[in-house]
Amino acid sequence: MSDHMLWAEARDLVSVGEIGKGYAFFGHPSMSTSIFAPRIDSAFLLTPSKERVSLNLQRGGWLPGFGHMEFLQAEIMHYWPGEYVFGLARTPGVYDLSWHGGKSSLFLSRSYAKVIIHAGAEGSDDAAAGPSSDAWSAGFPLEILPVRAPYKAKAGQSLDFDVKYLGKPVKAGYYASYWAWDEQGDSRVQRGTADKEGRFSINLSRGGMWIIDASLTLNEPGIYVAEESKSRFYKAGDRLEYNTIQVKSEMTIWAR
Repeated sequence: MSDHMLWAEARDLVSVGEIGKGYAFFGHPSMSTSIFAPRIDSAFLLTPSKERVSLNLQRGGWLPGFGHMEFLQAEIMHYWPGEYVFGLARTPGVYDLSWHGGKSSLFLSRSYAKVIIHAGAEGSDDAAAGPSSDAWSAGFPLEILPVRAPYKAKAGQSLDFDVKYLGKPVKAGYYASYWAWDEQGDSRVQRGTADKEGRFSINLSRGGMWIIDASLTLNEPGIYVAEESKSRFYKAGDRLEYNTIQVKSEMTIWAR
């Protein structure tokens, strides 16, 4: 495994007035020893009225089922009924596949992650059949937008998504991985490229957490000044020339 990923977790169906938690992870969901707390530029909650509320992330060190591990968490308050988006923007960094045995090509990584949350009356089944995709946008440069409510998805169903870059449909690469699979090597991971309208479809073959990833490579070389040292690969203050920018956007959903 290589090239860690950012992903977010939060309960996707809650009651109005409920206090929940949003989590930020960096690593590989199927390998708990690979997971650590990401460096985050921005953590926020978009309310049903599209007000953006900044969140104060706190470091955690223990999770049931995973044990000792590093992650970030923040309290989320659902004051009003409707659609919320819990969003994360990771601090940009550089990566080279040769660091883990691949072909050398240094790139700048920009990563984003979100969870769509619906708040409704306690005990009711008022989850919307399908608000406009604008209700599910986090405002990321590269955005994954489900065609219908992801919090109503069931195991065995297919779910369509649109992917946009700077507000326009784009033929981005995508994959959909169940949390227990190696997203880079398991043959069950669904991979492909969105069509010219930015549309792609996945099959939720089992219940549980799925991570939907869209990625785009931009041929925009530049120089990254390291803010901290990374093992034997570079030191704080080094000027690293990268050839491309990889933009990644993750969306976490749960199939019932």
